[in-house]
Amino acid sequence: MARKPSPPGPSTPQIALALQGDLDIFAIHSQWEQIAAQAAASGLPAVLDLSGIGDLDLSGLQLLATLDRDLRAKGGCLALTGLKEAWKDRFNLLGLTDLLQEVPS
Repeated sequence: MARKPSPPGPSTPQIALALQGDLDIFAIHSQWEQIAAQAAASGLPAVLDLSGIGDLDLSGLQLLATLDRDLRAKGGCLALTGLKEAWKDRFNLLGLTDLLQEVPS
């Protein structure tokens, strides 16, 4: 799996988003509605703070990958902050850690 492009620098125009609750099969629809319109429409790089997320499952990971794909198609990119070590460990077993590359806060 290819590495994500470098995250936006501090002087790069970007959109900051934060999610609360869970990012799982039960919540991805409402979470998608919350972030997709804001992030993908702008075409700017997006920094998504996940520190307020309680649970992240494969559905949530798929949402993040889809958002990243949509942003790249419009010339942007997705950067993540607030990741929990347990998520990295869980998805490392599946070979999906490239999707969870965190940018320094």
